[in-house]
Amino acid sequence: MQNDPATTSFGTKALASALFVLTVGMRVFAQAGGQAAGLPPIEDPKNRITQLDEVEDYSEDVANTFVEWSDKVRRRDFAACADLLADDFRGHDLGHVGKETEKEFPLSITKTTWEVQAPVVEKAAFLEALREFVSPLGTIEFFFVKVRGAEFGAGQNIEGAITTRINAIGRASGGGRIGREVHGRAHVMRVDGRWRIDRWAITAATDVRRPESIFTEVARGAGIAHRGPQFGKEGNVSFFWNGAAVSDYDGDGWFDLFVPSQERNFLYRNRGNGTFEEAAESAGLAQPPGGTGAVFFDADNDGDRDLLVAHPGWNDGDGVVGNSTQFHRNDGKGRFTNASAEAGFTELLCGFSPVVADCNNDGWLDVFVCGYQKGGFTGPNSWVDATNGTRNALYVNQGGGKFVDVAQKVGFPTNRWTYAAAWHDYDDDGDQDLYVANDYGPKELWRNDGNLEFTEISQALGVTDVGNGMGCAFADFDSDGDVDLYASNMSSTAGNRILGRLLGSAGADDKGQMLKKFAAGNTLFAYDGKTFAKVDSKFGGVGAAWAWSPQFFDIDLDGDLDLACANGFISGNSLKDT
Repeated sequence: MQNDPATTSFGTKALASALFVLTVGMRVFAQAGGQAAGLPPIEDPKNRITQLDEVEDYSEDVANTFVEWSDKVRRRDFAACADLLADDFRGHDLGHVGKETEKEFPLSITKTTWEVQAPVVEKAAFLEALREFVSPLGTIEFFFVKVRGAEFGAGQNIEGAITTRINAIGRASGGGRIGREVHGRAHVMRVDGRWRIDRWAITAATDVRRPESIFTEVARGAGIAHRGPQFGKEGNVSFFWNGAAVSDYDGDGWFDLFVPSQERNFLYRNRGNGTFEEAAESAGLAQPPGGTGAVFFDADNDGDRDLLVAHPGWNDGDGVVGNSTQFHRNDGKGRFTNASAEAGFTELLCGFSPVVADCNNDGWLDVFVCGYQKGGFTGPNSWVDATNGTRNALYVNQGGGKFVDVAQKVGFPTNRWTYAAAWHDYDDDGDQDLYVANDYGPKELWRNDGNLEFTEISQALGVTDVGNGMGCAFADFDSDGDVDLYASNMSSTAGNRILGRLLGSAGADDKGQMLKKFAAGNTLFAYDGKTFAKVDSKFGGVGAAWAWSPQFFDIDLDGDLDLACANGFISGNSLKDT
């Protein structure tokens, strides 16, 4: 493996380093050096505006202007793109950025890094260079200009020095994947209520390519392309996000897919020829709707996979909202019966992700269900240590698929915003320990001491990882024989920008570092057999936007574990909705 990271995105993210290859979408997050040439440096304004809310209002206004401009580029409407540039604009030529260096990485990925020596051009030539910049992308899947930093100065017109990053991702006409990234500095002026760029300097540029796609989107052709109404749109009444569960539920040797949804659930039965048929109604799984996470497991040791679906349910004083956790028993022929009450799943719980393990070594699988909050009805009482969430549940299997919740008895939290969890015997003592990802606060590692006794030891082992926790996974990513840990959180360009400005030098203290962690993104911890140590961010795997559900797997069959991490929150008609 090489020691220099390279990534590609939007569907697949491949990061080659001395440690691992990280795959999560096809999007570039490589950093490159370079010195802007032939254009005066774009320095921070002298008469700087220091009022934080005013500066951030201007920053968001510029960012939204770039959103609109990015949309025009995606549509290749370069005439409309001219509106953002001042008449006397001067900037570096995006199409000819200077000397290049190429490196080869696994999966036939080529990364090109430029030593920036771009010529300076005027407005018309810059727009033509922009056209040339995206021309290798036969299909532009993603084009976005990020405002990574901004300072503004007062005067006759407000001016600003903007630190920018351009990402362009798409498919070449021959089917290959291309990710282009350009870092720079722009000088903007606010004239008659509109922002105009009069200078734009390139400071770094990279290009990552692969001759063909690793994955091809086939959901529609395979018959699993159900799409619900978008968040905030008519017909969508839920704040909750649906998980999915995979198993060979009917024992025919092919993996099937269960997806909970708002009005009904979906069960996609694998036909064995690359296509699926929807079978929820005939299998008895179409109702009740509104579930979140789901998991197939053999609850009664009869050789087939039963299904448990977490549901958000509570009593609002006027009646019950939602459902309790739902348990569906498999009859061995692929037909399910709702046996929730019989199995002991009757109490209301704002359940999200369920995870399964035999935590007391009695031969029966048990279930931990993460308790979050009442979906959009309650805000956190603290951004760094919220304690107004809902309780978790640990359903211990009594044999034959009957369960008793012992979470409070063993001391699991009743007030955290728990989003996800993962079982693993990290200390190799023969029983399953539990790592819990909490939103708006510290994560928890519960050491299993046997006999249904657990001790919380995250601080002692350095894995509290304070942040907006939304996922976690165990795996031996560095192939040293010890199983390591990955935790997913939000990474936010705006958050980093605001916290850097807000905290300044105070960000060096413990509290400042804790606050900055909330925008810093994901964390990889290496285990040495005794304790965990945070892996340096230069090895990658950190920035995955609003990150969920990480999973390790060997995508290229080279013996090293790669990592997929879903990302995103709200997707509307504009990038302002994300």
